[in-house]
Amino acid sequence: MNRVIIDCDPGIDDALALLLACASPEIELLAVTTVAGNRPVDTTALNACRILDTAGRQAVPVFAGCARPLAHASPRCNLVHGEDGLGGVPLIATRRADAAHASDIIARTLLGNDLGTITLVAVGPLTNLALAEIKHPGLLRRAKALLLMGGAAFCPGNITPAAEFNFYADPLAAHTVMSAGVQVQMFGLDVTGKAVMPDDWITSFGDLKTRCGRAARDMLRAYAALDPLLHDACPIAHLLDPTLFTGQPCAVAVDWRPGATEGHCAAWSMSRDDLPFAPNAIVFTEVDCARLMACVRQRIARLP
Repeated sequence: MNRVIIDCDPGIDDALALLLACASPEIELLAVTTVAGNRPVDTTALNACRILDTAGRQAVPVFAGCARPLAHASPRCNLVHGEDGLGGVPLIATRRADAAHASDIIARTLLGNDLGTITLVAVGPLTNLALAEIKHPGLLRRAKALLLMGGAAFCPGNITPAAEFNFYADPLAAHTVMSAGVQVQMFGLDVTGKAVMPDDWITSFGDLKTRCGRAARDMLRAYAALDPLLHDACPIAHLLDPTLFTGQPCAVAVDWRPGATEGHCAAWSMSRDDLPFAPNAIVFTEVDCARLMACVRQRIARLP
C-alpha cells in the first residue's frame, strides 16, 4: 500500500491521474494539493474537487496552495486544457477546498508520519513542494518516494525549445526540489512523449457507460486535439506497475535563471565519466505504451 499525496494543477491529464489513483486500491490517497499551473490555483483546486467527487471520493481532502511561482509576480498558465481547465466538461463539485495551505499540509503529513512512509506525486509546477522544503529544510528527504512529471532531459521542451511546461512555470521551485537531496523519479517529456493516446482508446471510455468513463472520454477528446499525450498518469501508473517504464540514474540540474534557457533541464547519465555531482534522479525514457493504456482504462472502468 502506498500512502500518497498528489500535488497537481488540473488540467485534463491531471484529471486522468487522479481518476487512476482513485480507482487503485494499492493507493491510499491521503490528500490532493493544488498549485497554479495549467490554470490559476482557485480553478485547479475546484477542479480537483470536481474530479474526486465525480469518482465518489468526497472524503479525500483538497488543499489549494501557491498562486504564483516563487520568483515571479504572476502565474504562468496556459489554455491547452480550456478556460476551465477541464475542456468545458461540466463536472459538479459538492464542496470547496479546505482552508489550510497545500505546502503546510505536505509538511505536516511528512513530519507527522514515520520516515519513509509517505509518497509524494507531483504532476504540476513544483511550487508547493519547494515552499514546504524552504520552510522545513530536509523535509522532502522524509518521503518514501518523490515521483514527478516534469522536465525534458534528452529531448526538446514543449513550452519553449529549452523547457517543459511544469519546470518553466516555476524554474526556481524545480531547482529547489531537484537540489533537496532526495532521489527523484522523473517522468519528463522523454517518456511521456511516448505515451500517445490512440483515438479509439479515448472513444472506448464512453463504452463504459459510467459518469467517470463519459467524463474521461469528453475531457480527452477536448485535450488530444492539441496534445495527445498522457503525461500526468505516468507516475501514478508506475506506482501500480513499475515494469511499465524504463529509466536510468542521472545527475539533473535545472536552469532557474531568467532568459532563453529558463526551466531547462540538464542531465548527465551514469554512462558518462564527467558527472558534475552524484545522481539525483531516475530519468524515465521508455514506456510500454499499450500496457499503460490498458492499465489506465481497466482501472477507470472500476469507477462509478
